[in-house]
Amino acid sequence: MYKHSITNTDKNKYLFCDNLPSRPLMNMGKVLVTGASGYVGGKLVPELIERGYKVRIMVRETSPVYKTLWPEVEVAVADASNQEQLKAALDGIDTAYYLIHSLRLGLRGFEVADIRAAANFRKAAEEKHIKRIIYLGGLGDIRSSLSSHLRNRIEVAQELKKGRVAVTVLRAAVIIGSGSASYEIIQHLVKAVPIIAVPSWARTKCQPIAISDVIKYLVGVLEISETSGKSFDIGGRDILTYETMLKIFASLLNKKMIFIPFPFSNIRFYAYCASILTPVSNPIIRCLMEGLKNDVICLDESIKSFLPFEPVSYRDALVKAMSCGEQNREKTI
Repeated sequence: MYKHSITNTDKNKYLFCDNLPSRPLMNMGKVLVTGASGYVGGKLVPELIERGYKVRIMVRETSPVYKTLWPEVEVAVADASNQEQLKAALDGIDTAYYLIHSLRLGLRGFEVADIRAAANFRKAAEEKHIKRIIYLGGLGDIRSSLSSHLRNRIEVAQELKKGRVAVTVLRAAVIIGSGSASYEIIQHLVKAVPIIAVPSWARTKCQPIAISDVIKYLVGVLEISETSGKSFDIGGRDILTYETMLKIFASLLNKKMIFIPFPFSNIRFYAYCASILTPVSNPIIRCLMEGLKNDVICLDESIKSFLPFEPVSYRDALVKAMSCGEQNREKTI
């Protein structure tokens, strides 16, 4: 659900796309945002509204909070496992954002559920003659030995692409913003403990990206038709190890921490400990930690030829996430 603490008079201060190099499409039909009750979807919807788009959100359960947050939107109640509900949600839609992810089901549940949901959505989108699907997935080389989570994000993209509807894929690693799972894990770990035992997989490389830049890319590819049918890697300015990411956050807090190399690398154990120290659930933490064994960096920077803005640094993304302004945005809990 959403926590809403922004008034209409100051909400524009917290929008991300004011300096986006693309321009709103004035003749665009309705845009569907699935996963609107999630972290990214909840940030995307107000940006689309502000830029003049007609927006319909798709959620599994209705709630008056959606109309309170976004009086302009249409609300479609649909489950991705129900074909008829999907077709109703997609009726009259021009472009659909696919932000559905079943990560809360844990390692055993999300893989099958996500592929089935993507297949259902693809079929319904074809039947309703949707022009385009925009999907936010994860970075990772399918040719390498990926974690279940990272492999699943790529397989979902492949499933969506099997149909006749053009699919634009954005692939991101760790998303940093107040309320994002990765940020909440980082900040609570650093604040909670003075010593961190560092397993070997905490030294793999990652290219974290600020939520503000993710939203810019999601909106930007909508507004640039040449991105239709293409896949892009998106990342922030820095390539870091997860250990370094923790150290940078500690430095921002002026907190002295000790990082000790640790040979014990059982992810189930680390996920359990992190779930006690953070507000993020054990299934989500474990799925995310499984992906830490892989380097997740941008191998393709072609997105910059379409959207030539400079992503923010990891440090700046943390500073924004720590600010009162970002913490007071609508966010999922």
